[in-house]
Amino acid sequence: MARLLLLLLLFFSIGKTDAQNLLANSSFEDRNTCTELHAVCAPEAWFRIPLDAVSIGKGTAGFFLGSHHENMVMENTIRPGLFRTYLYTKLLCPLEKGREYVFTSSLRIGNNNESFGHLDLLWLDFEPFHYQARVARAKEKITITEQHKTKDQREGWKEYAIRFIATGDEQYVLMGNFAKEAFPGKPQQRSLIIYEIDNVSLLPADPSFKACVEREENKAKLYLHNYRHTPGKFLDDEELKLPAVKDSPVVVIPVLPKPAEPLVNDTLVIPDVLFKFDKSELNPVFAYRLDTLINKINSKTFKRIEVLGHTDSFGTDEYNQKLSRNRAETVKRYLMDHLHYPSDNIIAKGFAASVPVSTNATSTGRQKNRRVEIVLVK
Repeated sequence: MARLLLLLLLFFSIGKTDAQNLLANSSFEDRNTCTELHAVCAPEAWFRIPLDAVSIGKGTAGFFLGSHHENMVMENTIRPGLFRTYLYTKLLCPLEKGREYVFTSSLRIGNNNESFGHLDLLWLDFEPFHYQARVARAKEKITITEQHKTKDQREGWKEYAIRFIATGDEQYVLMGNFAKEAFPGKPQQRSLIIYEIDNVSLLPADPSFKACVEREENKAKLYLHNYRHTPGKFLDDEELKLPAVKDSPVVVIPVLPKPAEPLVNDTLVIPDVLFKFDKSELNPVFAYRLDTLINKINSKTFKRIEVLGHTDSFGTDEYNQKLSRNRAETVKRYLMDHLHYPSDNIIAKGFAASVPVSTNATSTGRQKNRRVEIVLVK
């Protein structure tokens, strides 16, 4: 019972502070499906230097409530300075100049009896992987040492917290070992000293200070970046920013009737952007735009509504069939919740890549093929 109460208290305290946390996916639980491999390869919203990550792909026994954590190679004891790895993310809100903030994280060393060395944090106004040469010249660095430990935690984890005054230029945080001298400790994997990290947070020291209103939108934008193994793809690239969407992403396309049918069915096309990449969940940035569709048809009556899911030709037929069906079911549930139609009157089907509307040879064509069509049968 005591353990259950502890977990419940921790759960609610995390939920309360997470709304103000300026670091997305702070416990690394949300996992990214990368574009290149179509496989889970990294935590959402977090990125690595170098590209080939020495990381926990699907995680191991993590922290209190989660099943994932991340790691960083702090040193190579044979060749110091080489093979270090770094984690970075973009802040969800700009920091206010002169305001005090608190960075907190839980850290664990592979050899639990080892003393903690340090963890460096670089606060940058540029995307670090894009401009790696500038990282070495960056001056806004703070260092977490053993004196910043706030408490011991279970299974060898320890919590560290450090306060600092913002300059107002902070846009990214890069974590790792930036010291020139050799890093202390014994290797846990061949010649590598590895630190595990979980439950990171960046909060204003004043709890009454609220995060910016764009916080959730900025988080969703970070989650859209799925290139993790392609050199030359950067977080600040124009082409990787949130896709431009018109006032309504719902396109009404009249379907030409058969000669014997006097009524014309309408097809509403739901573009791929309304869904998370390679998933059936609605993208939180654009999901509310389905209300535009609801407003178009809410006052009308139809014989039935057919929700038809389609994908591009990437991936196996089995995978695409499942994805197309799941996306159709997601839209069906949304329609049922808002239109209050009988479930028998709304039919969901998946067609995988069998009904393309464009070529699958180009990215533009593939994006058109990834869609959900809503056919309003009069």
